[in-house]
Amino acid sequence: MGHPADLSECSRPKGRAVALGVDVGADGMTAVVSDGRGRVVRSLERPVPEDCRSDGRRLAEEIGGAVASLCASAVDELADEGKDRTAQAPVLIVGVCVPGVVDEDRGQICRSAVLGLQDVPLASHVSRFLPVPAESAEVLLYQDARCGAWAESRWGAGGASCLYLSIGKSIASAVLLDGVPAPGGDRAGQVGQVLVSDPDWSGERARLEDVASVDAMVGRYTAGIVDDSAASLNSSDGFSTGGAGFSASGLESLLSAMRSGDREARRVWDTGLDALADLIARGAGLLGPLDVVVSSELTRAGEAVFLEPLRGRVADLMAGLPAPSLLSARLGKTGSALGASGRALEDWQ
Repeated sequence: MGHPADLSECSRPKGRAVALGVDVGADGMTAVVSDGRGRVVRSLERPVPEDCRSDGRRLAEEIGGAVASLCASAVDELADEGKDRTAQAPVLIVGVCVPGVVDEDRGQICRSAVLGLQDVPLASHVSRFLPVPAESAEVLLYQDARCGAWAESRWGAGGASCLYLSIGKSIASAVLLDGVPAPGGDRAGQVGQVLVSDPDWSGERARLEDVASVDAMVGRYTAGIVDDSAASLNSSDGFSTGGAGFSASGLESLLSAMRSGDREARRVWDTGLDALADLIARGAGLLGPLDVVVSSELTRAGEAVFLEPLRGRVADLMAGLPAPSLLSARLGKTGSALGASGRALEDWQ
């Protein structure tokens, strides 16, 4: 289980800091102000405009706008305190997290297929759009799964050492050992890119995230049903294949089909769980029976449909070794943003 961690005093080592976290995904961004104890004080969600894809500066402008909207009162307070020339100027700390390959030390997106960005110094770009002078702010860039893991370890479902799996449009992972993200370079955690047996084409291989991500499960089911049914589902049941990923109703349609006894829906679901179980079992074999925290819309299927069958598959693959504890992430949509805020505050001080 997670354990309390109090970072509130970290915000006042010499002066005072206001820390925010921004989680940027394919469909939107979530920004939070937290109290340093894992509680969200203020938050907002907004979509990511289409013109931000493949345009790092435009995305940075949107992030800066979200920060300005969220912390307007805090900025006023900082400005008032800044008038006291005998006091150290307070600092606005912004932690931004994104999916993909991220060089956290340099504040650069190396490659994010989800955002359509490559070799973008996003931290530097964002700093130009903040509502305070550059000398009164600091922007740090992180990989989103590492931030989700960090937050779940401190304030959520995981323990100090845990394996975190983020399963959405893509699949990413992070390992925390004694509360610290395990080092592994900027490409650590890209488990969704690993090739696995393709359950739809005998003898072929496919990326894990093309088999077992939320989008993949919906897409595989859509591809496996007859044309007239697919047309009906596309028009009325939410199986949209737009660039931002399948709609939430697409997953609901898949789950509904499975509940009604649709054999293709069940096959897609079961083979997706098989691939995830293989990944988790191999991770437990390497790291030991750590907590495994799963953050995914797939948990909407319910414990009996998702986590319990996944636990059973993992236990079977462990061949007598201790099986890890599989847990649903507790912090919800704000988890990665909370982690970005907390990591930024910790790294700054």
